[in-house]
Amino acid sequence: MKAKTLALALCATIAALLVAGSASGTTNVPAIFTVKVTIKDKSIAMIPNHAVRGSTITFILTNRGSKTHTFVIGDATRGAGKGQGFRQTLKPNQQFTKVMFLDYRGTMPFTTKVGSKVLAKGAFHIR
Repeated sequence: MKAKTLALALCATIAALLVAGSASGTTNVPAIFTVKVTIKDKSIAMIPNHAVRGSTITFILTNRGSKTHTFVIGDATRGAGKGQGFRQTLKPNQQFTKVMFLDYRGTMPFTTKVGSKVLAKGAFHIR
């Protein structure tokens, strides 16, 4: 009789551990990856152009053009009620790195400008 009680207690303990172990697996570790942005005088390339909400992204901007470009993504202004984004001016052959945590879903439009003239634009999608 004692062996049966011990076996039932052991089964109950194993079942509890399995349930607890599977519950802890419901939260995924956030993704950490790099987005390469190459700016030329008449075009812009962003690879990849999407990410998942909760990801930490390292944007690596490189100006391969012969002019100074200003790259703007999302809402570059700061303050209460403002979105996410940044603005960076790059001289020819200059590189810049920006790390961002993506805490919402949506589309972040991006542009590259020379002075006030928009030369290229696109969108970065957060799913």
